[in-house]
Amino acid sequence: MSIKENNLIFDLDGTLFDSAPEILDCLREIFHINNIKVNNDFNHSIIGPPLKDTLKSLVQEKDINKIDRLISDFIKLYDSKYCYKTQLYKNVRETLEILKREKRLLLITNKRHAPTKIMLENKNIIHFFENYFCVDANDPKKKDKTTLIANTIADLNINPADTLYIGDTQGDFLASDNNDIKFIYAGWGYGENIDSAFLHLNDISELV
Repeated sequence: MSIKENNLIFDLDGTLFDSAPEILDCLREIFHINNIKVNNDFNHSIIGPPLKDTLKSLVQEKDINKIDRLISDFIKLYDSKYCYKTQLYKNVRETLEILKREKRLLLITNKRHAPTKIMLENKNIIHFFENYFCVDANDPKKKDKTTLIANTIADLNINPADTLYIGDTQGDFLASDNNDIKFIYAGWGYGENIDSAFLHLNDISELV
């Protein structure tokens, strides 16, 4: 495949990393530690939104007041143990290496900065990206993925018409579409098929 766009923005979870197993195991552990009952059948479909939104969707109404404690416990466990175990999808490193020769590569994710940096460094792919940006609810310029993309392309003087966003969820699609950026659906990820995507791929190697 020959992609003419020069700027490629990647999502992280469900696009570069198969991070669901570790995220789900970490969630189960913090629920057990805090004696909170949730639906144990939750699966990779919950991956994508910011952590606080995910937790709110899982816990019962009576436990909403424990969200901050759960977030704190998750961060400690995930950043110290689970994120180190997460594996890249097949062909990711090889594809990024080829794309880097001619394209400008960036990463924009809902994941927090600390584990994002750990994962990129642990799998030795951080050098492929010009920069990476993470949603931060405490920063108005990074409060959600739509806003983060908007500010990133403005700050880096990126032309949306010369840009593609590669992600796996409806949230990724909406964030790119809201910024007039064409969306490539990562069919190997966690989200449902997105009919309106510019391209549908089954493997990241199809980008080259």
